[in-house]
Amino acid sequence: MTFIKLLFVLPVSGGGGGANSVIQESLELARIGAIVGIAVKDKNADQFSAQYPELHNSGVALYSFSGGASLAEHASKYEIVIATTNGSVRDVKVALDEIPTANRPRAAYYVQDYEPLFYAPHTDKWREAFDSYTLIPNCILFAKTDWICDIVYENHGVKVSRVQASVDHSIYSPDFSSRHEQSAVKVVAMLRPQTPRRSPARTSRILNLIAKQYSDNVEVCVFGASNDQLDQFNVRLLPSIKNFGRLRRTEVPGVIRSADLFLDLSDFQAFGRTAIESMACGCIPIVPILGGATEFAIHGHNSFLVDTRSDSAIMDSVTTYISLTRSERIAMAFNALLTASRFTVRTAALSELALFWKALNR
Repeated sequence: MTFIKLLFVLPVSGGGGGANSVIQESLELARIGAIVGIAVKDKNADQFSAQYPELHNSGVALYSFSGGASLAEHASKYEIVIATTNGSVRDVKVALDEIPTANRPRAAYYVQDYEPLFYAPHTDKWREAFDSYTLIPNCILFAKTDWICDIVYENHGVKVSRVQASVDHSIYSPDFSSRHEQSAVKVVAMLRPQTPRRSPARTSRILNLIAKQYSDNVEVCVFGASNDQLDQFNVRLLPSIKNFGRLRRTEVPGVIRSADLFLDLSDFQAFGRTAIESMACGCIPIVPILGGATEFAIHGHNSFLVDTRSDSAIMDSVTTYISLTRSERIAMAFNALLTASRFTVRTAALSELALFWKALNR
């Protein structure tokens, strides 16, 4: 008898925080003994596989599908089919409608963000995102922050179960010897110019300002997009700012581990995955006060919470950190490490398993 069979529907090409969450938690669910699969769109399958080589020979099955009807063939082998984006909710609904009622899996939605905020109100994409929370009757909705749970309930009257967020401490870990002997403060940020809510214009503007204002006292670098992609979206960086380009999940820690400050200048963050991952490396994040980051970030203790709409508020936090003594910086790093240590992949996987097990009435 198998333990539990779970299929995550992850239609994206990978590399984002939500996809990384699904990958690391799927791997852990499989280690625990669940039968786990991930289904991705045909057009993204090759890039997805290249983005996550750790899936190969991991025990997690990887499928591709073209739409809801082709997804049904894979979904019929599992007990719970889990959407991970608003678009994939529609795919899951179409797939389940193709499967006879007697053999139909339960539907779930791993709510990674409040996706109506991604689009202009009352557009077709906004409507699809808005309707996704109630599209499938008896769907199991779950999320990793109270902020997500609350905003969905307030706008849709639907209960979202809270599960634990995860940090992969096997790759996100500190190395004080490589960072705190540096004379200059190293600042790193993720630039995703194709994602407006991540505010690439604001991020590049602030990074350029830091590089100009502090000159030889700081080293600034970015990751998340190639130089060609930055040019395509008219994102300009000073020549002194190093761009590591687009990185795999397993390549990001090496960049963050060597840094002192990580800047997430998004308009809001439903959780703030890269911020908590930076804390797991002993790197102090500057994060938006709007959203779910307040559930782990304590201003001036393990991070800096700012109104990212204010350049002066951001720069004040940068200046505050740079003015700290080496001892004070290390104290903040320890606070960050202790906070991040509470978020483990095992705990997240177990919280999800408990939810699924109850839903199946076992």
